[in-house]
Amino acid sequence: MDPPYPPVPRPLVDLGLHGALAEAWDEQGRPEPLGRAVRLDRGWCTLLTAPEAERPALRARTFGQVAVGDWVILDEAAENVEEILPRWSALVRRASYEGARAQAQVAAANIDTVFLVHALASPPNQRRVERELVLVYESGAEPVVILTKEDMTDDVDGAVESVRAVALGVPVHAVSSHTGAGLHELRTYTSGHRTVAVIGASGVGKSTLVNALIGHERQRTAEVREGDQRGRHTTVASELVPLPDGGFLIDTPGLRAVSLWSSDDDTPHGLDRAFADVVALSEQCRFRDCAHETEPGCAVRAAVADGRLPEQRLVSWKTLSAELDALEQEAILVVRAAGKGRRKPRRSGRG
Repeated sequence: MDPPYPPVPRPLVDLGLHGALAEAWDEQGRPEPLGRAVRLDRGWCTLLTAPEAERPALRARTFGQVAVGDWVILDEAAENVEEILPRWSALVRRASYEGARAQAQVAAANIDTVFLVHALASPPNQRRVERELVLVYESGAEPVVILTKEDMTDDVDGAVESVRAVALGVPVHAVSSHTGAGLHELRTYTSGHRTVAVIGASGVGKSTLVNALIGHERQRTAEVREGDQRGRHTTVASELVPLPDGGFLIDTPGLRAVSLWSSDDDTPHGLDRAFADVVALSEQCRFRDCAHETEPGCAVRAAVADGRLPEQRLVSWKTLSAELDALEQEAILVVRAAGKGRRKPRRSGRG
């Protein structure tokens, strides 16, 4: 079958322009110059452009919400960003700085896969994995859990099974950046010039993993504390890193807390996908608006009672559901206060 748009020039394909992005660019008449944001620095962004251009990498002023991974159209002088191509995926979290709790912060755009990195020096935190899954599913990308420091535990299989218990159907890889174990499988996620974002807490080995995948030390690393295995932030800003065999990694700063964000559209919630087991059971409840408390005919509580569903899964689902509902109400108030009309309520499987 012919593609819905004319073939994209090879250099742009090599930079990750494909699918919906290529179609959006074609619909706008293929404006040039076009570049992909590699790094942001206080009103400026570093861009990758077509390799045959006079300046394959350049800096341009930004006057909008450009994120690492974005495709942007520049002015004729190639000095200012004029427009951002519509994102087909975006890893969005709630802004963490004071006074901006109901504002979105885009950590990475136009990503295919997100590596959720956890270190095996201590047992993986199931609750954090659940939060990260909601965040990634909401982005439009697909999650993959990476368990680093495989050489620092005697129970790799137990750790993998612990993660799989909450990361339903999600690939889980145990790797060692020092010995190279498991790294070959990870490179398949960036084949075909695809983009992978890497998220995780400080000290889990994100930068070491990025260095191992690109084949040389590009990201600075630091030792973790012996007592609690926590590390310092060695990645201070998101950055898109080209890989030697094609594809890209976006390393992001360590996240001590995973702040969720709920986008304003009609797509299914990340919560629904991350908790597909709870959602499937809730569809069997006698009442459509069952809160899974004391209602008669609650299939979810019945599954907890007979051991088919761990009670902590239901507790986590309720906690994250309430958080997303509160965030949505907060965002509605912010929109109204700014006089921008009403925020459209989202279709939800919550509650």
